[in-house]
Amino acid sequence: MAMDMATVMVTAMATDTAMERALRRMRKKRRNNPVNKKQIIISLVICLAVALFAAVFIHMEQTKQKSMQITAGNTHNVGNSYRNIVYKGQEYQYNNRITNILYAGVDSTGKLEASSQYGNKARADSIALVVMDEKNRRMTILSINRDTMTDIRRYTMNGNDKGLYTTHIGYAYSYGDGGKVSCESLCEAVSLLLGDIPVKRYVVTNQDSMPYINELAGGITLTVPNNDLQEKYPEMAEGAQVTLDDSSIKDFLQYRNTEESFSNEGRMQRQKAYLTAYVEKMQSMDENDLEKAWDSLDVMDDYIQTSVTRNQYLGLVKTLKKAEFTEDSIEQLPGTDQEGDLHDEFHVDEDALRELIIRLFYEKV
Repeated sequence: MAMDMATVMVTAMATDTAMERALRRMRKKRRNNPVNKKQIIISLVICLAVALFAAVFIHMEQTKQKSMQITAGNTHNVGNSYRNIVYKGQEYQYNNRITNILYAGVDSTGKLEASSQYGNKARADSIALVVMDEKNRRMTILSINRDTMTDIRRYTMNGNDKGLYTTHIGYAYSYGDGGKVSCESLCEAVSLLLGDIPVKRYVVTNQDSMPYINELAGGITLTVPNNDLQEKYPEMAEGAQVTLDDSSIKDFLQYRNTEESFSNEGRMQRQKAYLTAYVEKMQSMDENDLEKAWDSLDVMDDYIQTSVTRNQYLGLVKTLKKAEFTEDSIEQLPGTDQEGDLHDEFHVDEDALRELIIRLFYEKV
């Protein structure tokens, strides 16, 4: 009996001890709860800080990307290296009273507008640099073959600059945004091709602009330079005099036989004939009428992209009226046509080009 009582007492004491240990653990757990809450709060603050930092970083990257897209066409800085050059031992200085205006006609219809996605835009079919030499009262139009192989700038689909690579100059517009960046990329490609001379001003139009451009000058009468269009337009035999209207202007300036190698040459001949007649018509117009022509451009807002302001245009009108201009004032980039793997290619004669650049843009020191 005594043994049974002792066993009971030991068991009871053991039970009490176990209960006390359990109670102590519970009290300890309660004491630890505020610490756990504090840790949770700290963790949340850290997470919020990280999230805020990430948001700021993403915003900065997006801002940087947006800025990069806007200025992508200006990534090439020509600096001042073009101002003074030496050629065959002779020093030359750039004529700073020259204004260069790039004109390009792109192969698209509908509204010309920029998009956030780069690439796969229209190709520049017609490219020409209008050189307004106020000092020598001379106007020259340098016609540039769209198949000219030269350095142009590429971009990713979201506008990241991928640097320069060699391909057809007409694609300089295609790889941009279809707006300002495309225009500036084409200006950059022409500048690079011509020894870094400055090309800042541009006028870009598309196919839908042609009737409006023709109408600005009241229609153009010219001599047809080849038989490319005779099958469709019997009256357009080589040597014939024709007046272009809305029904024929697009074909005259754009058509080429894509099945025939180097057919762009025939198109360029027709464009040269048109440009010659167009400039002569504008020079014969009254200066007031030329000034009014600027306001008439409103009707073709959707089909033209330009960096030329009204005041700049009015200044150019005065230069145009005084400038010497003949058919010989339209020059072609020197070089040769070659058949490429996929498309025709035009390869520049570097020596002849260098001499052309000096003749057009430089003066002996």
